[in-house]
Amino acid sequence: MSAAKLELTHVAARLGLCAAALACAAGLATHANAAVVTFSAPIPVPSNFDGVYLNLLTGATGTSGASVPGWDFNPYNSGTALSFFWNGTPAGSSGGVAGTTTGPYLDLAVGSLVSSASTFSAVTSSAQTAAFQPAGTHLLGFRFYNENTLAVNYGYMTLVSTGSNGFPLTIAGWSYENTGAAITVVPEPSSWLMLSMGGLALGALHLRRQRRERRQQAH
Repeated sequence: MSAAKLELTHVAARLGLCAAALACAAGLATHANAAVVTFSAPIPVPSNFDGVYLNLLTGATGTSGASVPGWDFNPYNSGTALSFFWNGTPAGSSGGVAGTTTGPYLDLAVGSLVSSASTFSAVTSSAQTAAFQPAGTHLLGFRFYNENTLAVNYGYMTLVSTGSNGFPLTIAGWSYENTGAAITVVPEPSSWLMLSMGGLALGALHLRRQRRERRQQAH
């Protein structure tokens, strides 16, 4: 086999590996395992007093609680910065992982465990969301009432802020354990997908560069 064909074979193999990784990531975007449900469609949060009301079970959104039956979480701009509002029905069933029951909300690290043993808060003060206001990617642990199973479920959400007060804000996705068991915070499937797509693009770019160089040498 010629050196040129051998190089093409090696590049094709690398592209095949990237494609396999991409397919694997796409599968992960649906379910991390049989009991974990993941939503990965980005949801922009309006920078106003309504914000967005979100049903964590179904993914339904709206600009008021009345428009989203069973809503669980409502991030909004309280006037100066990001605030969190939680559905209080049933009492004590919803909230975010925090340092104490009155805040502040904690920006979790990958590997953190969210469970019935975690401390949760439902405080609405923007002073308690300080960790989520700077520009960057933040992880919020939460609990909510699952109307299908009548149990409290535990999960985590990726919030992306590009401002200094929490806005502009996007809910990049969230995952929850639908049996009521604990859940471990892991990188969002969308992150793996982007990495795989990046590898695939780099492989294709390398192949095009090799072909261009061979054409130049032939002339």
